[in-house]
Amino acid sequence: MRPVLFVTAIVLAGCGAQVAGPGTVPTTVTATAGQFHAEASPARLAPGGTVQVSFTVTGPIDYEVGCVQTLHIWALDGQGTQVWAEPVPAIMCMAYGHKVLGSQETAVFKAEWPTSSTLAPGAYTIHGLFLTVLPPGAGARVRENLPPLSVTLTS
Repeated sequence: MRPVLFVTAIVLAGCGAQVAGPGTVPTTVTATAGQFHAEASPARLAPGGTVQVSFTVTGPIDYEVGCVQTLHIWALDGQGTQVWAEPVPAIMCMAYGHKVLGSQETAVFKAEWPTSSTLAPGAYTIHGLFLTVLPPGAGARVRENLPPLSVTLTS
């Protein structure tokens, strides 16, 4: 092991982090944005495999529940073309409610992306919208509020 890499590994290990060896590919990709934490596994897979996606939201937050789909997620290819979405079709109705998470309470939402065997190898990005309850007069809802995750399909 080179001296610089060795020293870096020791420093990071002291902080609780792990250093991947040369050529090591992470099995899970993670991202955090504010109250939202996202994970996708595996980070690399062959077309036709399934990606497990998990989103954790930490309160305080007020979000929609009931017969609305609380979590909307989709995948884009490298050119920005949508190649998958959930729910399909979007579930909509007039009766819905909301749930409140207190400070530091969490809720976890899971989904699977069954990649098509016809998708080309390359980088794909998973995006999402978590339906929060907006105060009256808050204006238009954002299109996306979950941190994106990059997954690579291999040949």
